[in-house]
Amino acid sequence: MLDIQWPFPTHMDFRGQKMAERLFQVIIILFGIVGFLAGYMMQQFSMTMYSVLFGVLVSALLTLPPWPMYRNNPVEWQKPIDSNNKETTINKNASSVKSPKKDVRKSKAKKDE
Repeated sequence: MLDIQWPFPTHMDFRGQKMAERLFQVIIILFGIVGFLAGYMMQQFSMTMYSVLFGVLVSALLTLPPWPMYRNNPVEWQKPIDSNNKETTINKNASSVKSPKKDVRKSKAKKDE
């Protein structure tokens, strides 16, 4: 298989995805309202459809490519755990799980007597 590097960034962070979704919704709604009003005044349904389709095109151009404004908040990944440290943390967790819990009912019964 060919290993070709794409020269453009193709990722978008979570806040960028939220902003792109909100922008998409606002553009579609605005073009829909304007198109409806223009179509109603001209008495042509095709005018409404052209306006909505133009709004879809504008929103696709603004929200589908990963523009730099959608990549301002990169995700901070945790550093990997070293395999030697992993074994010691597993042993520490296993010993803490094995500790018996006190039975509160027995201590209350002794206090009542």
